[in-house]
Amino acid sequence: MMKKMLLAAAATVAAATPAAAQTLTYELDAEVAVKCGAYKSDGPNVPVNFAELSTTPSDTFVTAAAGSATYRCNAPGGFTRTISSANNGVMIRTGTSGGAGNSIPFEMSHGGGSGLGTGGFVALTSNIVTNLGGSTAFLAGQTGSVSFRVAGVAAALGGNNAPGTTVFAGDYTDVVTISVAAN
Repeated sequence: MMKKMLLAAAATVAAATPAAAQTLTYELDAEVAVKCGAYKSDGPNVPVNFAELSTTPSDTFVTAAAGSATYRCNAPGGFTRTISSANNGVMIRTGTSGGAGNSIPFEMSHGGGSGLGTGGFVALTSNIVTNLGGSTAFLAGQTGSVSFRVAGVAAALGGNNAPGTTVFAGDYTDVVTISVAAN
């Protein structure tokens, strides 16, 4: 009987003692893809028209505002922005390869903080490459104005006050590209 009582007491104590603690672990994981770019609300192709330049004196600039560009980038190392001109900073008369009488130089200005600004109008005779570090400013987006300017092509009056231009008549074009690559 004593043995039965001891066994019953041991069973009661065992039932009252909790089992070893059991833990459950959740390992969370997510990925965020790199998103870097230059953006404009009305699309990636922006027309810039200087209109008729033949009556604007060659010592006078015609400026064309091209709106703004917004840069967003979530790469921790930031991004590299490259501004380039297909014709090295000149508009070339359609149907020619440029050169004397067939090209009109232009300049570009880019405003904005966080290193976006060009510091005024600059020639695009070579690429403008800017390395911009990763920052929360670019997570939120940084915007800068974009403008272009070109000098008129009206030449000084000739004999008998004959008007003229410094280039041949025609359509002059170039393509300026802003590209962004995550670092």
